[in-house]
Amino acid sequence: MLGRALTLAALLAFAAAPAYADVDLFVTVYKQKDVTITETIDKKVDVFIDVTVDIDVLKSAEADAIINQTNDNNEACENCAEKSDTIHDSANLNSGIVTINQAAGNNNNQGSAIAVAVDVEVGDDPGTGTDHGFGHAQSHVEQINELNLVDAVNLLFRDALIEDSVNNNTGVVHVNQAAGNNNNQANALSIGFSLAGDGVALAEADLGQVNQNNQVFESDFDGDATDFIGVTKTAIISNSVNDNTGVIGVNQTAGNMANQGNVVAVAAAQ
Repeated sequence: MLGRALTLAALLAFAAAPAYADVDLFVTVYKQKDVTITETIDKKVDVFIDVTVDIDVLKSAEADAIINQTNDNNEACENCAEKSDTIHDSANLNSGIVTINQAAGNNNNQGSAIAVAVDVEVGDDPGTGTDHGFGHAQSHVEQINELNLVDAVNLLFRDALIEDSVNNNTGVVHVNQAAGNNNNQANALSIGFSLAGDGVALAEADLGQVNQNNQVFESDFDGDATDFIGVTKTAIISNSVNDNTGVIGVNQTAGNMANQGNVVAVAAAQ
C-alpha cells in the first residue's frame, strides 16, 4: 500500500508541473478580390439667346451659305496608284473671287459657297436715323465620313503641294486640294450688309463634322502579317498664301477620310 501511495503522489506531482513548447506555424492564404468601379459623368449645357429689336425695319439683307457633304459606304481599292496634286505659281494677283478645287484621289467632296446680300438706304430722309435696316449672315457646313474603306497596295508616295501660289490677292480666295480618298473639303462665306441707318447686324457660323467606322489598309502585304510597308505621304504649302487682303480659305490633305472646313459669316449695319 505504501508503494502505491508513493506512485500516486508522484503522478499527481508530475501533473501539476508546467509544460513548455516552441511551435513554428506556416500559413498560406489565397485571396481573390474583385474591384468594380462605375463612373458616370453627365454634362449638359444649354445656351439661350433672346434678342429683342424694338424698331421698325424697312429693309433687310439676308445671306445664307450652306454646304452639306457626305461620304458613305465608299470603297477605294487600288494597286500601284501613286497620286500627286500640284498647284504651282497659281492664284496670284487676283481681285474679286477665286475658287480652286483639285483632287487626284477618289470619292472626294469639295465645295465653295459664297453668299452676299446688301441693302440700300431707304426712307424719305436717308441717314437721319428714321430708316432702319437689318443685316444677317449665316454660314453652315456639315461633313459626314462613315463606313468607308480604303484598301491599297504597292503605293510609293502620295503628295499634295501648293507652291508659289495664292499670293497678293484682294477679295476672296478658296482652295481645296486632296490627293487621298473619301475626303470632305469646304469653304463657306456669307456676308449680310445693311446700309440703312441705325441698323442691326447678326452673323452665325456653324460647322458640324462626323468621322466614324472608317477603315484604311495601305501597305504592301504578301500574306505575312509582319510584312507591312506604309505609304509615304506629304502635304506641303511652300511660299504660298502670303500678302493677301480679304478672306482666304485653304484645305489640303494627302490622306483619307478627312473632314476639313472653313466657315465665315460677316454681318454689318450702318
